[in-house]
Amino acid sequence: MLLSLLSVIAFAGSQEQPGQVKPDGDWKGTLNAGGTRLDLLLHVTQKDGALIATLDSPDQGATGLLIDSITVTGKSLRFEMKSLGATYEGTLNADSSQIEGEFSQGGQGFPLTFKRVVKNDSSTSLLKLQKVNVGGHDLQLLIGGQGSPAVIFEGGFGVGIASWSTVQKDVAAFAQTVSYDRAGLGQSDPGPKPRSAKQIAIELHEALVKSGIKPPYVMVGHSFGGIYIRVFADMYPKEVVGIVLIDPSQESFNDWLEKNQPDRLKAAQSEIAKATEGVQAEFAAVDVSYAQVRAAKVPQGIPVTLLTATEDPSMSAEGKKLWIEKHKEWLATVPGSKHVVVTGAAHFIQAQQPALVIDSIKQVVNHKP
Repeated sequence: MLLSLLSVIAFAGSQEQPGQVKPDGDWKGTLNAGGTRLDLLLHVTQKDGALIATLDSPDQGATGLLIDSITVTGKSLRFEMKSLGATYEGTLNADSSQIEGEFSQGGQGFPLTFKRVVKNDSSTSLLKLQKVNVGGHDLQLLIGGQGSPAVIFEGGFGVGIASWSTVQKDVAAFAQTVSYDRAGLGQSDPGPKPRSAKQIAIELHEALVKSGIKPPYVMVGHSFGGIYIRVFADMYPKEVVGIVLIDPSQESFNDWLEKNQPDRLKAAQSEIAKATEGVQAEFAAVDVSYAQVRAAKVPQGIPVTLLTATEDPSMSAEGKKLWIEKHKEWLATVPGSKHVVVTGAAHFIQAQQPALVIDSIKQVVNHKP
């Protein structure tokens, strides 16, 4: 489904067919795909008598997704995205304010209604993409919501905005939120190396300042993103008022892997060698990032919640047990921290049990010292 889309920029056109309605303009719809709700923005214009269209998926940090052809016959509208094996067929209503239809991909169909976006109507999009230049390269941010503290999402190894599509909109209903693609990932430009936790924290902090996202911050990190936000909190302790760790990487567990399961790490290295340059750059700095997080301290007196998954299929029974133990050991060094062992969830808890993640974030946001 759209969860696997790459962020690409392209456009295409086809001749408009005679009809009584006009599709020109911006349209917003929400696709419910397997329990995941994704906002989609359809942009339709005319050029030299042809329709030109692009599709944005803000929740995934994707803009200008390729629409190969779009046609209107009478009140019927159809567009095709060949690279995704996807089509949309819908019917425009009498005043051209709504398109009701079905999005199809991979043999499955999902209802999808687009409503025309009224110019200057800020309520049409809860989350908005924004490019911010930091140190000479652009980072792609997805910003939405209001309030203080702001909730800052840090994705796991090699991922960014798209990994928060199941929770960010809901969190933005009660707090200002920011997710982003780190340098070299998604639609963000490559950044200076090494891509260590400190370098990533510096860039994130600069992006927040330039975007007008003022502290205090509640930092939310998934997987290796947990390493990054712990270093961020150590570097900017006066600006961080809470931490939520979602099945985070843990340096002592990595030590155990190196000693007891080196083949697992070698297999991971082989897979990463096939990955994009941005992913490889992050991996090249993993040891440096682990060294930095060992020296990092959690700001005193702030709430820290850690959610541990129990059903990661890539782990042995011994590994799963030790994963929980290492999380407990680290939490014992953080006074007042909270540990939630999540049954029935694998590594991406935010995708499988989003309500739990949202509630955990809300509790930290609402925490009173």
